[in-house]
Amino acid sequence: MEKTGNQHTMKAPGYKIMEKDGSTETFTISGDAFIFHGEHKILRIESDCFVKYIQQEYNPITKLIENAYD
Repeated sequence: MEKTGNQHTMKAPGYKIMEKDGSTETFTISGDAFIFHGEHKILRIESDCFVKYIQQEYNPITKLIENAYD
């Protein structure tokens, strides 16, 4: 779900990205879905619709708003 070595991973029998823009992704999910990450417990997604918000931050060097991948 993110572009780092310490990323969140979603496992589901099936999913489809319904909408994607610069700061959010909206998925529909079929079956039991779980999010895995080394810094917290496994999270179960209890809905068939899931919205992933991509944190954005200001980079004072480039003076751009960039997606935060941490």
